[in-house]
This record gives sequence, C-alpha cells and structure tokens, in this order.
Amino acid sequence: MFLVISFLFSFIEVRAQQPFCENSFKGAFTIDPGEGCVQKPVTLKNEMVGADKVYYVYNFDKTQIEAPAEINRTTELSYVYPKAGTYTILQSGTANATGFVLCKEYKVRETAAPQADIVTCKSGKVRLTLTDNDIARAYDQIEINWGDGTKAYWSKGKSLIYDKTFSGTVPSIELKGLYTNGLCDADIKKTVLNGMVTPPLLSSIKINIVEMTADGKARIVYTGMEGTSTELFINGVSTGKTSSQSGPQTATIENLDPKKVYKFKLVSKDICDNLVDSPVVSSVALEKGVLVVDEANSLTWNQYSTSGQPIQYQLLRKINGSQDAPALAFTSSAALSYLDDKVTCGEKYEYSLVVIDGDVRSYSAPLVVQPTSSSPEKIQRASITVESSSMISSAVELSGAGLTNTYNLIIERTNAGTSDFQRISGTVNQNLVYKDNNVNTSETSYCYRFSYENSCKQTSPPSDAVCSVLLKNNVQDISWTGASPFTSGTASYDLIETDANGRVTNEIPKQLDLSHKIDLATQSSSGFQIKAYSSGGNLVSYSNVISLQNDAIMLVPDAFTPNGDGINERFEVKSYFTDTFRVLIYSRWGEVVFQSENALDGWDGTVNGKPAAPGYYLYKIEASTSTQQQISKTGSLMLIR
Repeated sequence: MFLVISFLFSFIEVRAQQPFCENSFKGAFTIDPGEGCVQKPVTLKNEMVGADKVYYVYNFDKTQIEAPAEINRTTELSYVYPKAGTYTILQSGTANATGFVLCKEYKVRETAAPQADIVTCKSGKVRLTLTDNDIARAYDQIEINWGDGTKAYWSKGKSLIYDKTFSGTVPSIELKGLYTNGLCDADIKKTVLNGMVTPPLLSSIKINIVEMTADGKARIVYTGMEGTSTELFINGVSTGKTSSQSGPQTATIENLDPKKVYKFKLVSKDICDNLVDSPVVSSVALEKGVLVVDEANSLTWNQYSTSGQPIQYQLLRKINGSQDAPALAFTSSAALSYLDDKVTCGEKYEYSLVVIDGDVRSYSAPLVVQPTSSSPEKIQRASITVESSSMISSAVELSGAGLTNTYNLIIERTNAGTSDFQRISGTVNQNLVYKDNNVNTSETSYCYRFSYENSCKQTSPPSDAVCSVLLKNNVQDISWTGASPFTSGTASYDLIETDANGRVTNEIPKQLDLSHKIDLATQSSSGFQIKAYSSGGNLVSYSNVISLQNDAIMLVPDAFTPNGDGINERFEVKSYFTDTFRVLIYSRWGEVVFQSENALDGWDGTVNGKPAAPGYYLYKIEASTSTQQQISKTGSLMLIR
C-alpha cells in the first residue's frame, strides 16, 4: 500500500512540472474563422460532450505550468484581437468528473496600412522608400499604385527603395498590404502619399571615427544612407571610395604619414542630384614632447580643429603591448601636452590620443616611448645609529637627478681605519632604513658608504663614509671615539640627554670635545647619546645610548684621615641608583665598629665615642636596585691619623 501511494505522489509531482497545456485529458473546440484579422471577431464552439465548468483564455502562455489566474479566464465564446500576432487559445473544464485541457494556436493577420517616405524633385523624379517595420514584414506583398495606371509590388528580400519619373504633376500614390490567399483583403487599410516633398536632409550621413595606424593607414567609419551615393574625400581630393548602403560603413586609406594631420569629409548626392558635404573630421598626431624628466614620458599634440562642439582629449596607454592597460586618468578640453610620471625604466609604453568631438572620435597612431633618466647623483644625506652591541642601523635620503620610482640601495661596510668596503645589502634593496646585525660595536668602529642603482640601471657614485661612534661610561664621566667618524671631517658633537622614558630633555653642544663630566646627583636617571655632524652637515652618526639609571654605581674610598684638619674626615660611600643600602665596618678581629642603612651616613673613625686605632679595617656593603638586583661588595680601608 505504501509503495502505491508513493508512486501516485511521484506521478502527480512529475505531472505538476509539465506545461498546463500538456494535460493528457484533451478537450475539444473549434475556431471560426481558421485565421483572423485585427479587430475582427473570432468565435469558438465547444465540442466536448458532457462538459462542465468550461472556460477559455484567449492569450495563454503555452509554457506556463500553473493553471491560469481567475482574472484571465472567461466563458465568452467570441473575442476581438487588437493586434496582429500568433496567440494560444486555452480551453479547460471537466467532463465525467475528469479535468480536460486543450490549447490551439491562432494567427491574427495585420490590417494596418504600410508606411513609406516619399521625396519628389522638380524634375518629376520620385523616390519612395518603404518603412521596414513589423507592419511591412507581416504582409506577403505590398502593392504600390503609382496613380498613373502602373503598379509595383514589393516582397520580402527586395529593395525598399523605388524610383519613378513622372512627366507632369505627381499623382497620389497608394500603398496596400496583400496576402497571397486574399485574407483580410477588405479590412486592410491603405496609405495615400501625395504633394511635393523636398529631399531629406543628409545630416545623418557623417564620419563617426577616424583612426590612424603606425603603418600609415587611416580607417574611416561613417554612417551611410540607403540609396544615397556617398564618396570619401581627403584634404579636398576624392579617394574614389563610395557607398550607397545604410548603417556603418568602413573605408581604409593607405600610404599616409601618421605624423601628419589630414582632413576627411563625405560628399553625398541626393535623388535630385544635389551634392551635400558632411562636417570635416581631422586626424590627430601624437608626438614625444621636448620636456625631459627622469623616468617620465612627455607627450604633446596640436590643437584639434573642432566642428564647434566642446572637445575632450583622452590618452590611452598599453604597457609592453598589454591590451588590459586602462586609459590614463587624463581628460582635458584645453591641454596640449601630458607628462606621464607613472612609468618605469625597462618598460615600453604605447600611447594613443583620442579626441572626443561630440559623437565623433579621432584616434592618433600609437606612439611607443621608453622612459629614461639622467645619471644618479651622489647620496648627500645619510645617518647611522648604534642600536646595541650587535646592531647598527642606517638611514638614507635619496634626491637629485636620476632618481626613479624604483631603485636598489647599495650599502657597503668596512672596519674603521680601512678602505676595504664590502657590500652587505641584498641584490635588491628598496629600504632606506637598513639594520646591520653582524657587528660588535663594543670592540670595533664600523664605516659605511651608500650608493644606489635606479630602474634605468644607472648607479650613483659612492657617498662619503659614515663611521660609528662608541660611547663609554667611565662612572663619573662619559667619553667617545677619538677618531673622526667621517672621511670628510667632523664639524661638531652634540650630547643628547634623555629622561627615564627616552624623551629628549637636553642637547648639549660639545664642539670637538670627546668627553663629558657626569653630575651623578642631578643626572642619576638620564640617558646619553652622542650625535656627530660631518663638515658638510649632511652626514650624521649616532652613538650607542648609555642609560645611567640602569646601572648601580658605588664609589668607595680606600682611606680617610679623621685628624681634625677638615679634609677627608669621614669614610663615606657614594651610592647611586640603589633602593636599599647597608654598610658594615669590621676591625681586624671581626668586631663590628660601624654600621648604617643610610648611604648618606659616614664613619667618623670612632668606636663607642673614642678614636679608633689607625690601621686597616674591613667593609661589607649590601644593596639592591629598583629591579631587585642584589649587590654585595667587600674590601679594606686605611684609617690614617
């Protein structure tokens, strides 16, 4: 049972996907007449025995799957079609409790009058041009009654143009459509043409496109008119190329100079033998400009001879022959030149200029240009910075003639005091900031020089050398490299002081000094860096950074003289950058004679209020930094009286 039900549902589903007209239970009806005419009634007759609930649809979509909507159904057996065409008539209803459907095609013939244009000349010549539309194509023939007792007949595939010359007054001309079997003959309407009609304007005959090629050809695309002879002229001379066809026409003129400008026009002869000139359309020539700019293409052209409408210039560009290269972002109504600076040496660029003059387009012959550049200049501005004991960074500025959009920066290095420069940058390097991590700045000073190769494969001379500066912390002062960091000589040094957050708080001119005294009381949390300037001022060398706040400093004297002369009376430890502090002093027998947890306290050389004996004593200092680094220091001191 289940299988049967499943089969029935599957069958219903399949049937539901078929067009409604293909129901296997067919209806029956007749149509009178067998073919109809526009605005004439058609009558149906039901032939289905026992039919019930019968309805009709006079314009049904035979591919439709669903039943027609209620609004489209009718029980009327007569209908008038307002337009010609082939329609599907649907009959649907029930008979013996079974639904039935029947669809029949019905053709309705056109009865409208054919249309035409007529032109008359004073000489009596007449040209009749039938209008090629749905009405004309609906008839098997169109009868042309010239009104002088003669007739002509048009049928599909024949020319739409008919010429006739009358000896006197042009009579009325009648047009009527015909069907071979005489259908609808009494209902077909006529068109009557009479009176003098001047020749039509030939303004639609005009040049649309002028396109020059590199090999000296001009391709002309123009719009022609059926039956009107049109001849192409260049610089006022006939090319011998003619056409009498309608629609787009193409003519090609050879053996021209693509660098010259030519003027093209059409001369057409109407049926009355009047000559009519089209507007003149000029070619356009694109040339390489005289402006020379590094890695840029200069283009120029002459003012276009316009027909009076607003014009625009637009440049098209291909790269290495690529068809996908977009038009340049350039459109102007006045400019006569363009500088394309979005180019790269080694590439070929093909340009075409398009002049947009209303609906006319004039294309220049393509112009191939390769960008060039002048010789690159020596790099003048550069700096190096000691980042750490194993890294030096460099920064370079590129400028001047020869600089292109892409480049290869070349970095060379040698040990200070030698001239054996070796390249350390990669084969392709476009980073103006370079990190050299193959150094040991605590032991050696390094010198660098820079050059670059532009995209036109030209290389600048090497720059002057820039050498690293090594800054050292001597506890109470700092000093730096004595040798000049520049081959061109050193102009001066600046000492840059920073706070605990790395912000510059002071820049101290040091002229040509090579050391600086540290005030540990006021500069205990400072960082220091040397900035060296070359004699020209364009080269800069930054030393490593010394941060005093990172290292605990203890200054412990090895003797003191508490003899009342006011000089060196106390044993005082100077402690910097420590959070905790403790000092203990022992006699030679291990007895603690002094202790304090304040670095500002000092031993005055007494024990229990009495002067201690002269001689050697031992000390032990324990301290910690803000980073919880533990420090322990022991030693001996001499008490002298």
